Amino acid sequence: MEKEQLRKSVLRRLGTIKGHIAGIEKMVEENKNCEDILFQLSAVMGSVNKLSAHILEGYSQACLDESNFDDAKSRQRIEELTKTMLNMLKK
Repeated sequence: MEKEQLRKSVLRRLGTIKGHIAGIEKMVEENKNCEDILFQLSAVMGSVNKLSAHILEGYSQACLDESNFDDAKSRQRIEELTKTMLNMLKK
């Protein structure tokens, strides 16, 4: 993903997260039940983790593209490490 596409995607996701936060704030102001608020907070945390993974994926790919690896095995190991970190963030 090119840098400008990544930036737009990140901003779009941040806007969505901001909307969810505003909704939670309204729920608190309206004295909604804690279970519903906690459920929404969980959704926001999941969105933030997915955003982190999205940014990490773009950043790591850009780093790999800019690096000159003479050793294909080293590049493959770094790609595997990145995939592992992404899988951890997406859970």
